[in-house]
Amino acid sequence: MASLTARTLAAHAVAPAAEGSAYVAVEPDLILGHEATIALLIARLRKAGRRVHAPDKCFFAADHFVPPATAERASILNQYLQFVDEEGIPTDQLFAGISHQLLVEDPRCRPGAVIAGADSHTTMGGALGAFSAGFGSTDILGLLATGTVWVKTPDAMAIRFTGQLGEHVTGKDVALEVMRRLGEGGGRYRAIEYYDGDQGLSMAARMTLTNMAVDCGAKNGLFVPDAVTAAYMARRDGVAWSPPDAPPPTDDDYVETVHIDLAALRPVVARPGSPADVVPVAQSEREAVDQVFIGSCCGGRLEDMHQALAVLGDRSVKPGLRFVVTPASRKVYQAALEDGTVARLVAAGAMVTTPSCGACGGIDKGILGPGEVCVSTSNRNFRGRMGDPTARIYLASAATAAAAALTGFVTPPGEVGA
Repeated sequence: MASLTARTLAAHAVAPAAEGSAYVAVEPDLILGHEATIALLIARLRKAGRRVHAPDKCFFAADHFVPPATAERASILNQYLQFVDEEGIPTDQLFAGISHQLLVEDPRCRPGAVIAGADSHTTMGGALGAFSAGFGSTDILGLLATGTVWVKTPDAMAIRFTGQLGEHVTGKDVALEVMRRLGEGGGRYRAIEYYDGDQGLSMAARMTLTNMAVDCGAKNGLFVPDAVTAAYMARRDGVAWSPPDAPPPTDDDYVETVHIDLAALRPVVARPGSPADVVPVAQSEREAVDQVFIGSCCGGRLEDMHQALAVLGDRSVKPGLRFVVTPASRKVYQAALEDGTVARLVAAGAMVTTPSCGACGGIDKGILGPGEVCVSTSNRNFRGRMGDPTARIYLASAATAAAAALTGFVTPPGEVGA
């Protein structure tokens, strides 16, 4: 027996690992990339006299510099688009949203797949039971040229969830609780395999958890496929799917097992400087807020916007506070338009922007100035992450972010009514 991660990598191995070695050469099903990382490799690939080995496996988005905010970024984007055209790489994902959200919307992201990405948050694809992980630039360069990549099969740990989430508690609160328990390095290049024993977590919540697996140092995170997985895939793909008839891993297949009771959790925030400095919102400093950001691959889904609206109700955000909402993909944006979510957010005072990475990485559409404070649904809050190095970023759920938008302070969502 072995973890699901080990089984998946073994099934994609192009040659057996050398005796005594944990490294295996695998042929991924997809190679995820975007302009901010792939553009760095173009000259090196050309210098080596190589072409892209399997253009049809390239899942390339344009999400960081879309639309470009500076001439320099426009140049990078254009260089990348020219490369995509020259190599015959599919263009259906360009300008459609954040690469990681687009990945989970695609039928090729499925249980048992191997996805190698030129971005650390490629781990989000594990919500569907895939081995989905980020790789360094040299690995991706070799992968583009040869179609294979060397992977050290990680030891695996299990996180077993039971129960149901309470009022105002969301998948982001669960992800931050995992960060609190493991810390920024507690994942130790492990695979984190999540079990949702009572199916208390939505697919959107699972995406948030696997997205942040890398932020506690894990190589990848994946949810063991279950009925929630099957239902999501049926809606997405239009065909029924059921888990394969294979014995599941046991605790003996893991180096560590963590148990989390979802019903015991409360809304939390990660305080500025570290995504692992997590405390209950009620115990956090009641700091004045200049901006609220609902977006990113970690927190820009339709469910996040609905959670925000559940707190906002028909009220408006505090005057003078910037409330930036960035849908994670075109599909998310369209759904939010069709069900009236965008109209309600705009009426509350939100600035709804183009589906893209946006403010998350300090790129555009919500960059922070000196000393400003932001409550964000994104995944990282390191100094300088969203702009000026003196700015302060709290990570929180969309519900907690909406409460801050109403009051102008870091506020528990249960304190603002509905």
